[in-house]
Amino acid sequence: MTTIFEVLTWGREGTRVDGRLTSRLGRGTRFPCGTEFGLQLLMDAWFQGFGTMALDLGTAKEFEECFELFLGKQVWTDDEGHLLDAATKAPVQPRVKAADHYADRLDGSAGSSGGYRYLVLKPQGEEFLRRAAAIIASFAIESEPGGEKARFTIEAADPRYVAHMERHLYFQTAFNGRLPAA
Repeated sequence: MTTIFEVLTWGREGTRVDGRLTSRLGRGTRFPCGTEFGLQLLMDAWFQGFGTMALDLGTAKEFEECFELFLGKQVWTDDEGHLLDAATKAPVQPRVKAADHYADRLDGSAGSSGGYRYLVLKPQGEEFLRRAAAIIASFAIESEPGGEKARFTIEAADPRYVAHMERHLYFQTAFNGRLPAA
């Protein structure tokens, strides 16, 4: 992972999280200002293991879905390219090839994990933006003098989205507020 920002937060108050970004890119950094970056920061803190027990299973599932929208969902296949159930890795019935079922939604990436193969679907940037707008009520950021640091405030639409941000946190992120090309 290429670190772009160091993130320091001061815990949460209700639905609000305040913090500071430090750019690893040096002076003159343009800090992202959209709600999608606020969601990316909350997702990355959760993904890196901060407060994972504080999130209810439904919210954790939402964050997983947001990652799939942003990065592209992995679909599991057998050696012949037939779809497998994501949880059990059993063949999906009726048997269907992933390339046929997803056709133009595949992004061309593939890999393997735990002895199973997977293909990756294209990211869904517009859907990620829609989700960000539903989860993040507001995101404000203000550069500090010198251009290497900025203070930010994330206001979530519901306290469950920031439940994992209870304490002061420090983490590094490669998220930059941009959306992947579909």
